This record gives sequence, C-alpha cells and structure tokens, in this order.
Amino acid sequence: MNQPYQSPEADLGTAAVETYQPRMFQTAGRLGRARYFVYVMALTMILYVAMGLAMAAGLGVDPSGGGAMMILMMLVVAVVGIFMTVMSIIYGIRRLNDLNMSGWLILLMFVPIANFVIAIMLLFVPGSKGANNYGPKPAPNSTGVIVALVVLLVLFIGGFVGLGALMGSMSAGMDPAMYQSY
Repeated sequence: MNQPYQSPEADLGTAAVETYQPRMFQTAGRLGRARYFVYVMALTMILYVAMGLAMAAGLGVDPSGGGAMMILMMLVVAVVGIFMTVMSIIYGIRRLNDLNMSGWLILLMFVPIANFVIAIMLLFVPGSKGANNYGPKPAPNSTGVIVALVVLLVLFIGGFVGLGALMGSMSAGMDPAMYQSY
C-alpha cells in the first residue's frame, strides 16, 4: 500500500544512457567519426571493386573495348556510382546530425572552400555527448569498427606514401634539360 507520508523513491544515480546501434545501410540516426570514415571508405572500396570487375568482364569479352559490353560496363559503373553518391550524402547527413546540425548543411559539399570546411568537420569534430535534437547517441564503437579504422588508415596513409615514392622515382628519371625554359 502506498503511504502518503513516505519519502519518494527515486534512483537518480543509475539512469541508463540511451544509445542505438548504427548500421551501414541505415538512413536515419546519428553517425560517429570512426564509423563515418569506415563506412565511406568501405563504400569507396565497393565502388573500386565493382568498377574493376565490370572492366575486367568487359575487356575479357571484348578486348577492343567497344560494342555492347562497353555499354554494359559503363551502366554498371554508373549504377554503383549513383548508389555511392546517395549513400555518401546519407552518411554526411547522419554525421551532421551527430554534431546537432541540420542535414541540409550537406549541400555545402557542393560549394568550393565550404566543402573543405564541412569535410574537416565531419572527420574531426566530435559529436554531441548525449542525446540531441536528432536522437540518442550512437553506441560505442565495436572492436570490428576500431580494427577497420586502423586498417583503413594504414592503407590510406600507405597509399599516399607509395604515391609520393612513385612520383619521386618518376621525376628522378627525367632529363634535367626538360625543365629548361625556351
């Protein structure tokens, strides 16, 4: 029985923090920095694999690179490219929502200089600590997300180092007379 003069019972210190588990092909909710980077890089790899398979299939059937196979190859690349563009915009909106900002700001990605600022924000600015106007915070990153982030960062940085080494070796083999003015 409820006693009218009994002190209220409230558990103030053990309130659970509401979170949700983001998914790669989800279109709503918030997205943290690590998942944003991993998801965008995974999409990029999907695009490269699809383009490579389409080109290999096209050139395997018709080595001259013409005809109906070329049209099919271009169609596959276009469909995958459109899918990647749509998903990249969705990820950007979700990341902006994590920053408690409107998803409409993703349109600044089409404005020179502003796109650089927005990209830096999406990659480096931490999201809201708790729930914000766009929902609960994402669950902490799983071990798989952390491992994928480290692997992708190593590949990303290794790619730039390799490109620099390739460009350096190419320029080392050039004739110095080529740089003389006429």
